[in-house]
Amino acid sequence: MATCGKRLIVSFLVCCGVLPLASFAAPAELTFVGSKFYPPLQWLDENNQPQGFIVELEQSLANQGGFSLTQTLLPWNEALQAVRTGQADAVALIPSEARSEYFDFSEPFYYVAHGIFSHSNGIQYGNYAQLEGKKVAVASGAFAQQQLRDSGYSFELISASDELHCLQLVDSRAADACIEVTTTSRHLITNNKLQVALSSPPFWPQSYAFGVRKGNKELLALIDKQLAMIQVNGTYQNIYQKWVTQLEWQERTFASNLKALGWLLFGIVSIAAVGFGWSYVLKKQVALKTYRIQQELDARKVLQKRLHFLAKHEVITGLYNRPAFTELLDKQIKEHPEDHPTVIVIRIANIDSITSVFGYDITTDLLIEFSERLKKQGFKYAAHFGVGLFAAVADSELSTEAIIDLAMQPLEFKSIDFEPLLAFGLIRNKDFGTIQSNDAQELLRQALTAVSVSQKDHKLWVEYSPGLEPNADDLRLLKDFHQYGTRDFFLHYQPKLTLETNTILGAEALVRWQHPTLGIVPPSKFIPLMEESGLVTQITRWVITETIAMMKRHKLCQKGIVISVNVSTRDLTELGFVRFVQDIVTDIDPKCLQFEITETGLIDDSERALYVLSKMNELGISCSVDDFGTGNSSLSYLSKFPVAEIKLDRSYVFDIAENDRNNMIVRSTIELAHMLGISVTAEGVEDIATIDVLREFNCETIQGFVISRPISENEVVEMFLKKIKI
Repeated sequence: MATCGKRLIVSFLVCCGVLPLASFAAPAELTFVGSKFYPPLQWLDENNQPQGFIVELEQSLANQGGFSLTQTLLPWNEALQAVRTGQADAVALIPSEARSEYFDFSEPFYYVAHGIFSHSNGIQYGNYAQLEGKKVAVASGAFAQQQLRDSGYSFELISASDELHCLQLVDSRAADACIEVTTTSRHLITNNKLQVALSSPPFWPQSYAFGVRKGNKELLALIDKQLAMIQVNGTYQNIYQKWVTQLEWQERTFASNLKALGWLLFGIVSIAAVGFGWSYVLKKQVALKTYRIQQELDARKVLQKRLHFLAKHEVITGLYNRPAFTELLDKQIKEHPEDHPTVIVIRIANIDSITSVFGYDITTDLLIEFSERLKKQGFKYAAHFGVGLFAAVADSELSTEAIIDLAMQPLEFKSIDFEPLLAFGLIRNKDFGTIQSNDAQELLRQALTAVSVSQKDHKLWVEYSPGLEPNADDLRLLKDFHQYGTRDFFLHYQPKLTLETNTILGAEALVRWQHPTLGIVPPSKFIPLMEESGLVTQITRWVITETIAMMKRHKLCQKGIVISVNVSTRDLTELGFVRFVQDIVTDIDPKCLQFEITETGLIDDSERALYVLSKMNELGISCSVDDFGTGNSSLSYLSKFPVAEIKLDRSYVFDIAENDRNNMIVRSTIELAHMLGISVTAEGVEDIATIDVLREFNCETIQGFVISRPISENEVVEMFLKKIKI
């Protein structure tokens, strides 16, 4: 179990493809807290100095990440509270559903199990049922406390201040049993000479991870990255080897049996002096004691065998875990460099939906059933990395037919028929030259990159190629945006001509990025990148703020000028967007501000869109549907939204003077829009002939290079209210 926890850190190599992590700067100092009664993982020595496996692991994270570290060990509940209140940054703990309300968890770095500890000279409780109605001690805030409350059994729970106190309550017979982590409890019992012993087999095998305050994604990403790095560079292995004897140590229990045997032999000698009449009975007693000792030895061997199995295998499916899988692949590469193994990674893409609808029990059955399917496919070896992510190695090429066969087989169990939504990522080693002896990790990373693209693009499978790697310029733009924000952003404005009066009565605000080294970065380059990374809302708020400031500088509202701003789908679904707009338009007439929303933005979340647009309409801000005709909606669909304008996409407008089909589409769209009381703006107008056709169709407003390209603030202000000779 310890070895399994040690090697699970390798799973973090997936973070090589996580874009936000690459741009997060490490803080100057972090505070890690933990329990002061938790040897050998962490404890305070006689000089009140933190010691232990986790203490050294945290220090290595700080050394690797280049930040200062403060380590404070407290009573357990105080340590948890320190992170929840922001007084500390992170704590090593067992992740659980209850704790996820307050914490986000890193990938696991170790495994522990719990056990029942009873008084050495009392009843030895071996399972939950025997504790029914008994006094059971648990450390306040511990993982076991919530587990016992949710177990369905009726216990008289006694809250201990910490792990040592929990065991002391049993020693003083104030409690019948204590439920705690086996590794640390054995040390506490021996160090404090307590009359307490483990009386049950280990249970609740759980991962150990770092927990940070809920929502602190940047710190979590930093910890994940440094955990991955110390595993790759061997630091974790060195720390683990230093502590392995303490982590796997347990006090021998033969002493009590030998003591009993000694008293028995003494009785035999004493009775022999009186007579040999009792000899037969005593021999039977010796045989019985010997049999019990042998049973204990056999049980221990079975447990050790089980722990050895769990060190290399995932608990639920029985397949190899990530460290064991990587070790096998690395061994294959080193011993048979002429081989060209095909690595395949499979993700059950809809596993979260299945869990939400059917619960964890059905999800567990699904994982077991799918692992059995993998075993029957003839792979050389397969693994489960957790959360529905599987990997396998095939010596020969994996054919398209084999992938389809694996994906299309339904899973039937408990009267439920599943067709799991699968995504496949493949890396065929022979396609990219001879790999080096240490490239098993790289092969796996490339396969994970391919499966991520497969899931993102809704494809059944994707084969890895260098073109799937993140673009270096994209990474740089994200890094610089995280560091400098909108510092180098500025606005241009494209005028809108009202055909009825040939007057410029409005404009569209367009964001531009003057990058210090890359020069002008077009919106088509960075806007999709920011939308995918969830950063576009910061840009939208900046554009709205700058646009309103410009309107106030030139008193445009008093002149009846309307400026439109593009708003993305993410902005519509952002919970604080409505409040932001309400606060920022207090100093202007909201009627001179218009929001342009893409047609697909309305479709993606129609209920949320209707709510936001209704709120904007109440303020007086009108709504325009941008790029109309490129999405999947229609005028009848838009009739339920408070839409004041649609903007015909340039792909329909630019050639209406020559293209009869587009001419008919534009004319009919304008007529239907007018029937619904919606005005129309045509984009991409580039010649006088197109203007004449649009004027004939009674189109209200036009935009395009025939009027003006996007221009600066001062230039567009000079054009407002002026008549254009066309």
